[in-house]
Amino acid sequence: MQINTSSLFVNLNGRPPALQNGFFKLSDKKIYSFYGGNDEITKESTLLYRYRMANPIKIFENGQNYKPIKDVSDVPNEFLEQLNEEGYSWDEFRFQSAFDIEWGGDLDYILSRLAASYVTSSEHLKSHFSGTELEDHMDQLDAVVSKVMNQRANVFAENVGGFLEKNGIAGEKDKIYDIIASEYNNKVQQYSEYIKNNSDYANLKGTEYEWLSNDVAYMAQELRKACDTTQTPDTSGSRYSLEEISLANRLVQDLTFDGLFDSLGNEESFGLDAGMLLLKTQLFSENSMVSKQFADKMTRAVNTCIDDVINKINNRILKLYDDPYYDKERAPVYDKSEIYDVSRMMLEIYKEKGSYSETILESIKYALNKSKSKEDINGMIDRYKVNYYWKRFYDNSDSFRQFYYSEGFDKRTSYQKLVDSWNSYAYDISKLNDCQITTNRVSVLA
Repeated sequence: MQINTSSLFVNLNGRPPALQNGFFKLSDKKIYSFYGGNDEITKESTLLYRYRMANPIKIFENGQNYKPIKDVSDVPNEFLEQLNEEGYSWDEFRFQSAFDIEWGGDLDYILSRLAASYVTSSEHLKSHFSGTELEDHMDQLDAVVSKVMNQRANVFAENVGGFLEKNGIAGEKDKIYDIIASEYNNKVQQYSEYIKNNSDYANLKGTEYEWLSNDVAYMAQELRKACDTTQTPDTSGSRYSLEEISLANRLVQDLTFDGLFDSLGNEESFGLDAGMLLLKTQLFSENSMVSKQFADKMTRAVNTCIDDVINKINNRILKLYDDPYYDKERAPVYDKSEIYDVSRMMLEIYKEKGSYSETILESIKYALNKSKSKEDINGMIDRYKVNYYWKRFYDNSDSFRQFYYSEGFDKRTSYQKLVDSWNSYAYDISKLNDCQITTNRVSVLA
């Protein structure tokens, strides 16, 4: 029996990848999904799928007038019995569904699904093919899955390891890549060994659903349920866990995409932004799955990153000082000591209160009041004459009134963006609502 390899796997757009010399040619872009989706596969849903595939024209039963079969109870008992009597036939869609992985931020989950799907697919191929046909299919399976595993490992290694290396900590990319590759191989080995000793791990033998043993997607799911391959934490901190790499990746995403330092702001708003990043790093460090060694590295790297960003902004300004048309009295470099006064105060407030919500709300007031104390409409520095950042911090209705009926404009205030960013991050890191900002203050939208 031949497999249509052009549809064995699909890319992000749901289309089969092109073949090159008989093998899959995947895009060099970072791949986040084979096909997409995390819904649990149930016996009932699989039975409905099989019935609809076997009866593409008979999905409307007598007396139901154009009503499709939506419930497993509508499937005739005779069809269920028939499934166990049928000979084997290749099901391309179910093979694809085995790799129907939604690539989120949980690295252990990603590797477990990929490894279980690979092992189940391998066993499936070995059970139904032989000789050169089996070798060809296995070669293709190995090539595709290995490439995707490498791409996923590279994403995390580049995001987390690359961030650490850019901020003074060498050798982290290779270290993280090796950990991910090693854990993936460990999972493959554990699943393979488990199947050898537990052939009926899905408990299907002798049941009316025994036919499900040929469903690659369902069996891969059940293999993960039966065999737990979760990495054992290394309490010594000498080897990073998959969990802390995943959490660090989430932190780096916030560092990368939050858009550090609004150009309309001043030292106090910069300090608030920097302080928020430090509080996010503090929350990351407090997670029970993060070792002290790794937390210390990330904390050092975040501090270095913040300092580098401020230096780059100031260096760009310094280059303008030689321009005779540039007024350095009106737009001087930013005072780093004033920026750090706010960010360090935020950490001090947290030490005192122990509540992130209270800390952030009080820190906003501290930064805002300190900025107001410097405001001077007759002063020399533009950012302390009429400060548009703080003026619009809680109410940006005047700024965005002209876009009221327009699509594509983010009309949230800076305050609301800060709250949304923190609450999303805090939940992802802690999986609790306790660390989120709780307030009755309503942001005024345009």
